Amino acid sequence: SSYLNPSSLSLPSVPAPFAAMRAADASGRQKILIIGPCEAGKSTIANVLAEASESATEAYRPTVGVRILECETEIRSIGQRVTVELWDVSGNYQMFQKCWPAIKQDAAGVVLVYNPEKEKHEQEIEQWFQWFPRAMNMSTNQILVFQSLRRSDVPRRMPLPAKLANAGVGQPCAVPADDLVSARKHFGSFLEVVRQTVLDKQRQEEEDVMKGGNL
Repeated sequence: SSYLNPSSLSLPSVPAPFAAMRAADASGRQKILIIGPCEAGKSTIANVLAEASESATEAYRPTVGVRILECETEIRSIGQRVTVELWDVSGNYQMFQKCWPAIKQDAAGVVLVYNPEKEKHEQEIEQWFQWFPRAMNMSTNQILVFQSLRRSDVPRRMPLPAKLANAGVGQPCAVPADDLVSARKHFGSFLEVVRQTVLDKQRQEEEDVMKGGNL
């Protein structure tokens, strides 16, 4: 994994999400953001998805700015292996919010991570939803929700926060501390959907450009 100094993140001069996605997809890469409140377990899940670890660390270490991990996965529907960039974004929005435009650039999907056992996390994850996928005009197909569960007495899956449910976001995937690797299966299915969604958006964008050129 690698860390990016927040000051080194340059802001995009011209927002061009679909053109950027096209370039990313053409090179067999997908950029996925992992976001959510502090102490939600984002880095632990990022490590598991990147197959860098299969268990949580004992000590909490807050991410500074953003941490980038890479992994390869197979998109079964096309039999193609793609490189996935996992951008593990700091939950400290007050300190790093100025970096968000650069972090968002080229992203094909978002993984929202929160711990429903923590009192304020449901409200905070609704805010992260507004700040990122909603502000980026992502479809619900480009959003995956992980509930990072720490206690064994908590139900395997808690109801989705109201604002996410009302927006049509899919049911959350519970990731218990004793079965972190279960996140990989959910993530693999998510990548299949993300890739198809990106391709559909690219196709629609190209059709709109063609129609505009024929006017």
